[in-house]
Amino acid sequence: MKEIKDLSGNVIFTVPPTSGILDLDSAMLANANLDGAELEGAILMQTCLSGASMVGADLYWAILFMADLTDANLQHADLRGADLKDAILRGANLSEANLGRDNLGGSTQLEGADLSTSVLDGAILTGALYDDKTLFPPGFLPEERGLLKSSG
Repeated sequence: MKEIKDLSGNVIFTVPPTSGILDLDSAMLANANLDGAELEGAILMQTCLSGASMVGADLYWAILFMADLTDANLQHADLRGADLKDAILRGANLSEANLGRDNLGGSTQLEGADLSTSVLDGAILTGALYDDKTLFPPGFLPEERGLLKSSG
């Protein structure tokens, strides 16, 4: 069993042993300390990660559909190919995070995501998909940062 602790060191979640993909669907991981965590391909749909610290975390191909990442620290995180559709990223720090294309040329999905107050300084966004429902910080021009408007 692996324990996930909050930023104060208190155990907030115990992950059962798994031999396959880590499934934390709908888990309550607010204020979790996941700095440097290996979460490649993890299922984190509708997971509450508000206030979590995930500095340098590997979230390559992670499924974060409808996840709450309000005020999360994702500096230097690898989010290439991640599904962030309808995710809440208000106040999230994505400085220097990589949301660009994955190794197969696939796109990070930001359709419907709320990035309205996110910090995107130095974030790699080239090739990420957005749509008319995606909310960006005031003055942010997605095409100038290499994002692509989804056709579907």
